[in-house]
Amino acid sequence: MQYELITTPEGLALIGAEWRELEARCPAHLFQSYDFAASWYACAGKASKAVLAVAVCREQGVVRAIFPGCVISKAGVKFLTWLGGFFAVDYGDVLFDPSASCEIEAFLEGALTLLREKTGYHLCYLNNVRHDSPAYPYLKACFREFRGDVAPYIKLQGGFDTYLDSLKSFRKKQKSDTLRQIKRLSEAGQLEFNIVSGRDTGASELLEAFFEQKRRRFRTSGVHGVLMMPGYEEFYRDQALHNNAVHLACLTLDGKIIATHVGYLYNRRLYYLMPSYDHHYGGYSPGRVLAYYLIRECFEQEVEVFDFCIGSEEYKYEWTQDDVAITSFVSDTLPGRLFTLVKRGKIRVDEFLRSLKGIKT
Repeated sequence: MQYELITTPEGLALIGAEWRELEARCPAHLFQSYDFAASWYACAGKASKAVLAVAVCREQGVVRAIFPGCVISKAGVKFLTWLGGFFAVDYGDVLFDPSASCEIEAFLEGALTLLREKTGYHLCYLNNVRHDSPAYPYLKACFREFRGDVAPYIKLQGGFDTYLDSLKSFRKKQKSDTLRQIKRLSEAGQLEFNIVSGRDTGASELLEAFFEQKRRRFRTSGVHGVLMMPGYEEFYRDQALHNNAVHLACLTLDGKIIATHVGYLYNRRLYYLMPSYDHHYGGYSPGRVLAYYLIRECFEQEVEVFDFCIGSEEYKYEWTQDDVAITSFVSDTLPGRLFTLVKRGKIRVDEFLRSLKGIKT
């Protein structure tokens, strides 16, 4: 095995073709794709002063594995994390060719040793690793578990009508309630479901509606989401224009956009990443109606998985009972243990303060 380290934008651009070839040979998720990772670095990564730290492994000149990493400094601490940072990567992982002669454990050991020697990071934080990832056993054995999460999904088998009927086993009125809202919207005006290419003229209007809906949500909730961070709005606009995997969808009522979704269709998996809706139509459950049409479209297009991505939000479990466990890891070192202690303490304090806000006076 021969390792090389990529730390410059020029180096990242040069590896692009080989990176995409490796994607085609291994079970990659969207978040490890070159078109996602390179665009994130060019927009949000540079805005956060992230430094590229991509380890590439070759066998006889052929790229067999890639550790897509970067180093981000916070409060004087250098974190080695996935290329995509702390917020954009729902599933953190490496790219590994199953036909490689080495084992993935040997690749990870060599890649992390190289990155530690060359980048001088203080703490390794590898967030959101799925338990079905080939890298998971190594990370579980050699790293410290920081926190867990889940990612609900629908395995799209059979037909759409059969699937809808199956919801009765755990969500008795999901089908009837959704169809009732569709009827109400149809009575209020001309209801249309549209999928829009990022290069279509309608994409700009859809994105503007999406960003405005998100901004309002952030203003009213007081929670600043990832789109409010430097470079992230630019990143998703760039993705819509240049990443063919981007999947844009909307609901319109008499031509007005009332619900939007910005996600990806990659390797026959629909990543349901960022839904939003116009609050004026909240009584019609437009987000649920849009999810209904998206799931139906996935059945029709023979998509294999409808992936709700990370998070156990209740609305996801209106559509499925299946999920995959996810764990975030930190270095099993003194800095890693201190980081875990401080972060978990902060989480408990934040939860306590939120509980106080909920007490009526």
